[in-house]
Amino acid sequence: MKYLKVLKAVFLFSVLITLFSCKDDDKNINQATDLVGEWQRSDVTIEFEYQLIFYANYSGVKTERIENSNGQGISSAVMFHWSTYEDILDLDFDGEITNTSYFINAEGQLFLSDLTNLYFIKLD
Repeated sequence: MKYLKVLKAVFLFSVLITLFSCKDDDKNINQATDLVGEWQRSDVTIEFEYQLIFYANYSGVKTERIENSNGQGISSAVMFHWSTYEDILDLDFDGEITNTSYFINAEGQLFLSDLTNLYFIKLD
């Protein structure tokens, strides 16, 4: 009888360990999936545009367009690789690593608190 109690305790303990060890993994997958897409910074105007595009293969593109007063524009596109862990987003711009905490609020706006105090709007 005592053997069954010990066996039950070991079984319950292993089930609990298994459940709790998978909890963070699911959170990271869902957050990473939510990032995939095209994000435009909220201060977009006719003269200025800044976007981050996150691809499902953990690569991405940062684009920026600035138009001067005579109508001529300058634009750039920079490739990057990205990864997440919990609420930290790592952006690797060809060896130059940028880390920022991030979250997506209830309205679907992306905040990258260590990069900018402005939010991003998902375009797709």
